[in-house]
Amino acid sequence: MIAEQDLQAAVAEGIIDQAQAVRIAHLARMRLAAQSSTPPRLGDSVTAEAGRAIDADDERFRLIGGFNDVFVAIGVGLLAGALLGLSRVVGFGDAFAAVALVAAWGLSEVFARRMRLALPSILLAVMFCASAALLVAQLTAGLSLPSLLYGGWVFAAAAFSGAALLHHWRFRVPVDLALVAGGGIGVLLALISAIAPAQSQAYINPILAVCGLSVFALALRLDMRDPRRLTRRSDAAFWLHLLAAGLIVHPVFRGLVGTAGAFGTTQSLIILGLFAALGIVALVIDRRALLVSALSYAGIAVAYLISQSVSGDLSLPLALLGLAILVLALSAGWRALRRALLPALPLGRWRDRLPPIEATPA
Repeated sequence: MIAEQDLQAAVAEGIIDQAQAVRIAHLARMRLAAQSSTPPRLGDSVTAEAGRAIDADDERFRLIGGFNDVFVAIGVGLLAGALLGLSRVVGFGDAFAAVALVAAWGLSEVFARRMRLALPSILLAVMFCASAALLVAQLTAGLSLPSLLYGGWVFAAAAFSGAALLHHWRFRVPVDLALVAGGGIGVLLALISAIAPAQSQAYINPILAVCGLSVFALALRLDMRDPRRLTRRSDAAFWLHLLAAGLIVHPVFRGLVGTAGAFGTTQSLIILGLFAALGIVALVIDRRALLVSALSYAGIAVAYLISQSVSGDLSLPLALLGLAILVLALSAGWRALRRALLPALPLGRWRDRLPPIEATPA
């Protein structure tokens, strides 16, 4: 495969532009994906010999291929704001969703399908799905819908998920599958709230936890079908891991803190124990995304509780300090910890479907 450094050097020299570099890299990845599209057999050893030299601990995340991604992303944001402002000024506020829907699809044809710009593609996918949900919500707002549809929220969440599926079918943006899952979870929560509103409030934490574990299982399945992380499956799994982590951690925080905002030593120890367990899982599957998403949510939640002075002791600051130490320790010793942990675990036949421990020299 063409080295990324060579492509960027060619861009710097003016031989090719950034869009052409992205398309060349995409073509090379697709060629390697075609060569390695057959999942490895359970008895085969998964090493870094096939396809390309990889770093087993390098969790590649394609968000920005160049500053042009940022430039286009700013343009997309300005366009969304301009459309919203114009629709309100001219008195067609309800038409904003339809216009944004069409605009997001048309821009995706250019920036997602033709130019393959990562960040604009993600923003346009979110814009397309949100516009579809908003449009359906507007169309059903004045209708007398059955109570099972929970005031049209079921339709809106289904439109969000359906739009993500349509976008994925056409443009294959990795974030699309996470958007599909998010819309599906929205449909489930709306249905449960309509059928059993009291029970939905009482059992919202277990429901969210089950949803998070289900999304994690889907992400893990995609990862195991692409242990060398050469195809779009790996990128899609990245976003699913981000979604799953938040869904798993949120119920724990909500259950521990509660409505009174109580947070003490016991809660701190439970939080640290949870993230130690998540750290082990992240090491085994070699997914920092799972841990980073969970820790980001936890850090923000703990910092918010500190700002609200919900506890007079040192439990909150010490919990935040423990999380910081955990992150830094894992960052410094990720490779060594994986090398020590994986052989000690009874993974059996699943070991060959995990990313390799050792990196192949480039």
